[in-house]
Amino acid sequence: MGVAVTPPPRPLALAVRATRPLYLPTSVLPALAGALVAIGDDAADWWMLPLVLLATLLVHAGVNATNDVEDWARGVDSPDKMDNSRVFSTGLMSVGAGRRLYAGLFAAALAIGLLLCALQTWWLLAYGLAGILGGWLYTGGPRPYKYDGLGDPAIVWLMGPLLTEGAYTAVTGDAFHAPAFWVGLFPGLLITAVLEANNLSDIEGDRAAGVRTLAVRVGFARARALFLATFAATFLVLPVLVLAGLFSAWVLLPLLVLPLAVPIAGAARAAGSGGDEQLVALAPRIAQLHLLGCVLLCAGIVLDRV
Repeated sequence: MGVAVTPPPRPLALAVRATRPLYLPTSVLPALAGALVAIGDDAADWWMLPLVLLATLLVHAGVNATNDVEDWARGVDSPDKMDNSRVFSTGLMSVGAGRRLYAGLFAAALAIGLLLCALQTWWLLAYGLAGILGGWLYTGGPRPYKYDGLGDPAIVWLMGPLLTEGAYTAVTGDAFHAPAFWVGLFPGLLITAVLEANNLSDIEGDRAAGVRTLAVRVGFARARALFLATFAATFLVLPVLVLAGLFSAWVLLPLLVLPLAVPIAGAARAAGSGGDEQLVALAPRIAQLHLLGCVLLCAGIVLDRV
């Protein structure tokens, strides 16, 4: 009897895998939340919302592919590292093909963005370019800012207020609206907590690769304290928004995830450095919390606006 040979994945399947699709809702849902702030605005053009979400998805897919390609190309990721797409580290796709992939995704997002600018307002160009350049330069370009420890503060704004405000501006044409901007701090801080948790578990590998993330720079104990502070601040933002009069109490709906957040914080406090299993599990657990929290945030905004 012959031995069955598993055919290699098709190029399209590899391209999708390289974008790490399970993480794409972490940008699409905040964009949706920002756009939903426009409910009740007679000037809102809701037919633009699908284009906004598609452009957001394409940018995020391009960023994810960039991270995997460039981390592998620069020797940051080892062949045995598991928390990536493993498309490049296993040789299934070349670095050159990966770079063409993310360039194409960014180009498609830019084309949609320019269409939205022409139809709505050119203020959108600033938000769109911030997303594309901020995502590419994170691990790409001549001097990636992730490797200099600047990734954490940048992601708060790129994946938070700039994203939510950009979606609102695309739907309404208004360059700035305080509720749409500041509500982005909830998803922005929470996704930054995912990044900080990931960097905590990668301190030894990043240090060996010469990557000076913030966690590497300040050391395990301080990096863990920073993670816990970011995680706590995420849930303090929402009451502040209510006290500031930007939203009603409906925006507090994401606080329903607090019973899930407390054990995560406890696991971080109990974990040790150097590959502790509790530490490795933090990032995916918070990513799931981000998904649920953003769904509740969208629901809360809708209930606030109707």
